[in-house]
Amino acid sequence: MSISYRVALLGFSAFERDALVACLHLSGRRQPNYRPVPTGEESDFVIADAADAASVRLVLVTERQGQTVFIGGHAPLGAVAWTPRPIDPAHVLRELDAMVLQARGGGADPALAPTAASQGGAPPAPPALSTALVVDDSTLAQRFLSSRLLPWGLAVECVGSSGQAVERLAQCSYDLVFLDVELGADSELDGLALCRHIKQHQPLSGALLVMVSAHQGELDRVRGTLAGCDAYMGKPLRAAELERLLQRQGLQRPPPVAPHAAAAG
Repeated sequence: MSISYRVALLGFSAFERDALVACLHLSGRRQPNYRPVPTGEESDFVIADAADAASVRLVLVTERQGQTVFIGGHAPLGAVAWTPRPIDPAHVLRELDAMVLQARGGGADPALAPTAASQGGAPPAPPALSTALVVDDSTLAQRFLSSRLLPWGLAVECVGSSGQAVERLAQCSYDLVFLDVELGADSELDGLALCRHIKQHQPLSGALLVMVSAHQGELDRVRGTLAGCDAYMGKPLRAAELERLLQRQGLQRPPPVAPHAAAAG
């Protein structure tokens, strides 16, 4: 039997809320699963922005520390679940699963691990989500590409310069990296040079490097290939081309989002 828990989101930017809602919808393929709801009053659990004073205060006033995953620099007093930024959807799901186990008495939950209890094993961790880094100096372009990637269950992070990209790639691993060719005056490297840098300094990262550019002639694509990119896509992005790329990576489009669930995001 499917067991679904209701989760309210408190605080967060629009982009982070979209990422968390996509994470919750993706859990529909596993047990237990979670679905977003508009308010904390009708929720079983809460995901709260630890950097948002109003959200933290609401959790404390309603005494829901034991049902809340805090995300941010520091967890408030009494918190039982916390994860830092940048948001890691797989980590968030693990924290929610741990609270489900605690709420059910701390024993092995059949919904979390249908076979683990009978075999004496520990509940398996939730399946890891694929991750993507979008490198583009245009905030509008970042949002556009993110909106196309999130429905595929990807955890998306965006940066606006080559320096920020190098920093994030040194700290985190990604399954896909989308590089704009022209990264603006704030970047020491353009997309081609950044692609070469990644290939030279992080050859074992395993990330699929996708060059994205308004320049998409034959010579432009050759330059991208020589820089080491694994795929080259033109701007504006064509939905069918992006879909083929993601499907080649083994990703499947999740089922359509129900209207009431979309409103919660």
